[in-house]
Amino acid sequence: MYTSAWNLPAVWRRFYKMAIKLLDDGLINKIAAGEVIERPASVVKELVENAIDAGSSRINVHITAGGTERIEVVDNGAGIAASDVEMAFQRHATSKITEEADLSRIHTMGFRGEALPSIASVSRLELYTQCGSHTGVRAILEGGKDYKVEPYPTAPGTKIIVRDIFFNTPARKKFLKSTVSEGIHIHEVISKLALSRPDISFSFSNEKKLYFKTPGNNSLRDTVISIYGHDFADNFFDLEWHGESYTLKGIISKPEFRRMNRKNQIFFVNNRLVKSPMLAKAVDEAYRGLLLSREYPALILFLTIENEEVDVNVHPQKTEVRFRDEKVVFRLISRGIRDRLDNYPLHGSNLERQEPVFQSLSSNTRNEGYNQGILKVPLQHVSEPYIPFSDTSLNANSPYDITGLDNKVLTYSDCGFAIIGQCFESYILLEKDESLWLVDQHAAHERVMYNRLLENNALKESHSQLLAFPLAFDLSTAQMDRLEEKMEILREIGFHIEAMGPNTAIIRSAPLLLKGHEIEVINNCLELMQDEHLTDLKKEIFSMMACKQAVKAGQSLTRQEMAIIINEWLQVDNFKNCPHGRPTILELSHLELDKRFKRK
Repeated sequence: MYTSAWNLPAVWRRFYKMAIKLLDDGLINKIAAGEVIERPASVVKELVENAIDAGSSRINVHITAGGTERIEVVDNGAGIAASDVEMAFQRHATSKITEEADLSRIHTMGFRGEALPSIASVSRLELYTQCGSHTGVRAILEGGKDYKVEPYPTAPGTKIIVRDIFFNTPARKKFLKSTVSEGIHIHEVISKLALSRPDISFSFSNEKKLYFKTPGNNSLRDTVISIYGHDFADNFFDLEWHGESYTLKGIISKPEFRRMNRKNQIFFVNNRLVKSPMLAKAVDEAYRGLLLSREYPALILFLTIENEEVDVNVHPQKTEVRFRDEKVVFRLISRGIRDRLDNYPLHGSNLERQEPVFQSLSSNTRNEGYNQGILKVPLQHVSEPYIPFSDTSLNANSPYDITGLDNKVLTYSDCGFAIIGQCFESYILLEKDESLWLVDQHAAHERVMYNRLLENNALKESHSQLLAFPLAFDLSTAQMDRLEEKMEILREIGFHIEAMGPNTAIIRSAPLLLKGHEIEVINNCLELMQDEHLTDLKKEIFSMMACKQAVKAGQSLTRQEMAIIINEWLQVDNFKNCPHGRPTILELSHLELDKRFKRK
């Protein structure tokens, strides 16, 4: 149906009547820069990728004020010939492709010819370069204009200094985050680029602090140690899998090393860092049965594939790819990882049968069958302090003393629920309020633990304990920065941590319920601290701590243990959902069951 211009709002009619005309080059460059350069980290990515393509064996990155004031990238690569310097700042000028057919066999990191002109158009840029035996050159640009190119003595390779990013596009500049946040993004970018090329020595410094320097010895594990530390690297084992036209290499985490998000899942396709939901799902499939829901493995994977089988010309930032046959790639990833996991001794993984929740229960009690009748438990408040199941002793002095309950004669009116038994070692069946309830034991216990943590925090009770043997662990420089910045929050939840060196910290006390998981929880806390979108960091940490210590799906419970969980769970707020929002119960009413069985 035709729409007249006069039916449009007045503000639109003004543009409707305007003539079509070509945009000037300056405005075109600024629009293009918006696609390629989102923030200072984008500048670093583009410049470092150019340095890699130049055949560099050493790349140094230095920033100030989170990259908003200054970014400096220095390499020892081939450099740019003096005659090509001006051309390098023209849009779509590149030495990496010459014809359409080259798009199907791209082997360089960059190829669009957009990076340098886009960066120059929104910053004040200086370039120093020397190619071969030619004289060095210096180029100075401001906002992509006012070229000044002159001979200048400089070292072989290229040095680019970018100052005052977005100085001429204030609307873009006001959307930048804090200098700390922008610095973290740059650290993530340069870290992943360094991982992509273990054969190149990378260094990264922010202000006057050196965050890492990789050896450039072609060892992925040594590169990981340089960036993340020994403790992190020890949680991985090597993977290498060869197919007819595919190669899969890298390192994957042991099943007992679990993360709370996918930030430590890094994928490279032909050495190019990519984002791919399909690859993430293939990893989930490989680890199926080894991890709980909302737990993720960590890995660094390199997929080598024929260039014709993958399309990298999808997005200006070149992080999205399309595969010609996604099903084949999916099977390759999941099978290659699973084969390696099957050959790994799964000590401590979820495949092993869980230890009893209460070690002090007698063997006669533990071996009771489901056919011994229904245990009915009166609702009663469980007194302080809260003691984790693994440390509970069922004796006369224990707040969980339920000895002798089987000998009590109770009517249904005396108690709030009747435990029927356990289903699939994951769900507790109980009768309550004329209904059959199926309770997710992990979600229910997680809600109990979470509410306890909130209550204790409100009452300023941390239930922290001094460790008999303080735990020392290594962190990267970036992690140490986050640890020092958020130390007060960690202290409030029961951790007493001290820095013992530039990359070493020591835990002297920790929350009682985290026994055996202290370092793992600290690492997960540091990951949570990276998330800019969290509105309440402390609650997220409590939620993660509760999930770690709650009983797991697949864990066998006695009736007494089920009674303790249900007894307290029914008394907490929001008991129908876990802290992450998952339902804790499925309820079937007596009437609904009668209808299902055609009684009514």
